[in-house]
Amino acid sequence: MNPTEIAVSGPLLFASGLSLLAGMISFASPCVVPLVPGYLAYLAALVGADAPAVKADEQTKRGRYRVLGAVGLFILGFTVVFTITVGGLVWLSDQLLINEDVLQRVGGLVMILMALVFMGLVPKLQKDLRFHKLPRGGLVSAPILGGIFGLGWTPCIGPTLSGVLTLAASTGGSSARGILLVLVYCVGLGVPFLLIALGARWAVRATGWLRENGRKVQIFGGALMFAVGVLLITGLWGEVIAWMRYAFISDTELPL
Repeated sequence: MNPTEIAVSGPLLFASGLSLLAGMISFASPCVVPLVPGYLAYLAALVGADAPAVKADEQTKRGRYRVLGAVGLFILGFTVVFTITVGGLVWLSDQLLINEDVLQRVGGLVMILMALVFMGLVPKLQKDLRFHKLPRGGLVSAPILGGIFGLGWTPCIGPTLSGVLTLAASTGGSSARGILLVLVYCVGLGVPFLLIALGARWAVRATGWLRENGRKVQIFGGALMFAVGVLLITGLWGEVIAWMRYAFISDTELPL
């Protein structure tokens, strides 16, 4: 498949959409949303600005564009960690001579297990191993904090990121495809931080709603992961991907 085909590939577009949604669900989960005010307050302190508003009745704070830069570096930090970690795992799967059908079914089992973890049904894995000591050293601490955020295991980020890895492997995965899906996932996880730092009122209101309905988000995200896992195990996922390849590429005229 040449680069043009990859760009219009149904499987890749579908997997990218799911990866973006997984990132947004990770942000909306009870493992992340309650921590947002603390992370943003710390990042604001690094640049000498007011902490962004996290409640609908708060006024827009000063220095929001400086906070936006710090948040961007924070997102860069966890994006690098996720890309190296998951991209490396996808590369390893490329090197394994495993039948594609077997790989899909194994991935389906992993996806279903991660769905159960995400919904809180595996108590032993409901632990946060995140480092809690904040880095010091000015603005350079922002990407370091993002890296620490990325290194920590939580029952919400870990399963969804594992789901992205499974998607990369089950859509004809390659290292480049896996890295792309991880980057899309980071966009879904990181953009809400940027919107809140920028002072977008609707984003602040949405965050308040998410704090109140975190359990519903967990159930929805877990159910979505469970459904994809079932499709992988039964082999129906391959049929969906084959249909998309035909629908998106068969009638497309590619430039020379």
